[in-house]
Amino acid sequence: MAQRTISLCLILGLLAAAAPANATSFDFYYLILMWPGAYCVDSEYGCCVPKYGYPAEDFFIQSFTTFDLSLNKAVVRCNSDKPFDINKLEPIENNLNHYWSNIHCPRTDGTSTWKSEWRSYGVCSGLKEVDYFRAALNLRKNADVLGALAEQGINPDYRLYSTEHIKWAVNQKLGVMPGVQCRDGPFGKKQLYQIYLCVDKNGEAFIDCPKLPKLQCPEEVLFHPFHTWMLNATSPAKIMLPTKA
Repeated sequence: MAQRTISLCLILGLLAAAAPANATSFDFYYLILMWPGAYCVDSEYGCCVPKYGYPAEDFFIQSFTTFDLSLNKAVVRCNSDKPFDINKLEPIENNLNHYWSNIHCPRTDGTSTWKSEWRSYGVCSGLKEVDYFRAALNLRKNADVLGALAEQGINPDYRLYSTEHIKWAVNQKLGVMPGVQCRDGPFGKKQLYQIYLCVDKNGEAFIDCPKLPKLQCPEEVLFHPFHTWMLNATSPAKIMLPTKA
């Protein structure tokens, strides 16, 4: 009996040693893609050219979020032993600049965005830093949401499109149903803002979403154009009017 107990302890010890330090459980990822045209038209300060140059005229990655169904929330900041190192992203820097871009004002070089994403979700993924970002970039490329919409006659041209038709168009290409989030747009209309896609925990394949957050869109939404000439080359200053003493 004592020998069995010793053997069991040895096995458990070996398994614990083989497990990644600070390993975190999660069930899937949300790949959240943002349409920059919607951000530019609804942002208080407009949008700015990033310090590294112009981004692509396409959907950007906004987040690659780890999600735990048992907790019913995103898994965040689970491993403080993996500090962000911008130098590790050098092999994919060009793609990050184009497709995980930060067009907020004032202008930024994107480092703070990627650092925040890594410290929030990347450390929970179990992937190396460059592999976490590369996985999200590859998924964005494979999804080609802008192309999927165009194939079904849905283009960023100020026209109104059925929200269900947008979901159907993405489903036709990927075989999974996306979530769609809207925000305020011109002419008193809501506009297409975000596409939510669910990804397996290996970060490799799209899956049917086990759960989606509460996303809000009306039956028809406006698809606002986006062109790089819409970006401000300098950061606009907020003008503050003097207050009465």
